[in-house]
Parts: sequence; structure tokens; C-alpha cells
Amino acid sequence: MIGKHKVGDLVHIPQAVELIDCPDTPLDDPQMTIPLRVVQTKQPAVGIITRVTPTVGYVRVYCDGDHWSIKDDKVYTITAVYDT
Repeated sequence: MIGKHKVGDLVHIPQAVELIDCPDTPLDDPQMTIPLRVVQTKQPAVGIITRVTPTVGYVRVYCDGDHWSIKDDKVYTITAVYDT
């Protein structure tokens, strides 16, 4: 689903998801640059969406002190549930 994430969303990153460290590209660039490193999560993590590029299929996420590119279908928005 395109457009399901917004900048500032708190997201759940499951275990075994690839985090790609690459230089940030312009919004209209349909291709990512060459990755500097690729890490796979060993346990679930929480991050914040810092950039959404729907044409590329990746989002930029700030997690554990670094910015990462992650496939947008691999992260899940955390929504608050309140008792009313």
C-alpha cells in the first residue's frame, strides 16, 4: 500500500529485516545509491520515519542512532490504543 507511512510515524521493525545504510537521495530520484553497509535486525526494534519516497518503495527511518533505508512494507506503524 503506497502512502501508508508519514514522516514522524513511530514504527515497529521486526526481527530479520534488512537495514540499508546509504546516502540520502533527492526525492525525485527513483534509484538508491550504493549501500555503505547492510545490517539485518537480530531482534525487533522501534524507529521514527524521517522520509517517505513512495516511488522507490523505501522509507528512511531513524533507529538506534542511525538513519536507515528500509522497504516500506517491512515496517509497521505503531498506533496508540486508549481506553475510552
